[in-house]
Amino acid sequence: MKNALRSSLLAPFAVAVIADSADAKTPTIVYNSSGSCIASPFGFTAKLQPVNSGVSWRTTFNVVGNGDENGNVREVGQSVDSASFGVGPRMHMPAANAYTATYVSSVTGPNEDGSFTLHVGTQSGTFTAGPNAGLNFTISGLELKGWIGVNNFAVYGSSGSPVVQAFTLSDGTKYERICTTLSVSTAPRP
Repeated sequence: MKNALRSSLLAPFAVAVIADSADAKTPTIVYNSSGSCIASPFGFTAKLQPVNSGVSWRTTFNVVGNGDENGNVREVGQSVDSASFGVGPRMHMPAANAYTATYVSSVTGPNEDGSFTLHVGTQSGTFTAGPNAGLNFTISGLELKGWIGVNNFAVYGSSGSPVVQAFTLSDGTKYERICTTLSVSTAPRP
């Protein structure tokens, strides 16, 4: 099996802060995102366990980026993958990666509990360093819940249930990942 993917972008999220009226544009923002995910080429059981733990691995990441008034986000990130874990032979080597990615995001709300929802569209990117350098990738979109505070500073995170995403590399490698520790902080660009 290929020493498949290393990434984590997930993190990727970020973005927009609510405008005051339907005609107003979203303010430009800066953000920081980090998280921890379990990746599995065979998916996960209903109990959120990897179908084959011997080929699954953990990815942690940190991302910084910015979004424009239309919700277009550009980010740069780094991730570290552990070796595969569980029973059986190790099929995934530890690695460090760097990448760039883009996506479109928006924020809706307030929700009934006063929170807002950050919507992150499909992410497209390229690995710039590490074992997959030069490969392109896509990651399915996600939603995170959060609150907007003073001066439009906001924190969004995974809560309630883990975030599950599909990850695809341009070499045909595919896997799913579950992220339970995922947070995004946004603030208006100075």
